[in-house]
Amino acid sequence: MKAMTVEGFRREVERRRGGRRRGAPRYSEGLVAFAVAHVRAARSAGRSLHAAASELGLSSMTLGAWLKRTSDPSAGRLREVVVSPAASETARTGGLEITTPCGHVIRGLGVAEAAALLRALR
Repeated sequence: MKAMTVEGFRREVERRRGGRRRGAPRYSEGLVAFAVAHVRAARSAGRSLHAAASELGLSSMTLGAWLKRTSDPSAGRLREVVVSPAASETARTGGLEITTPCGHVIRGLGVAEAAALLRALR
């Protein structure tokens, strides 16, 4: 089977819709897998779910549901936080230090600023 492209995906969705303006066509698991991979790559590149959905000709709601259905069930769970002595010292001397799961380090924030940043990153 040849590799799917965004244009190929859009053509296949149109073919399955059969000219109907409303009502969702049946999507194969291959189409769903392509769309999910596309949106994950787009989000890794800093683009929004809405932008990826527009590229594919889907609604954000549909794509969001597919992401939720195919995501790791533990992804939304709380994670253990380990406070090291160095981090405690940083908090006393000039703000908090946050290390994201991706490895980004943010230093010098106060508690309120850190809370606002974490809310924004959700």
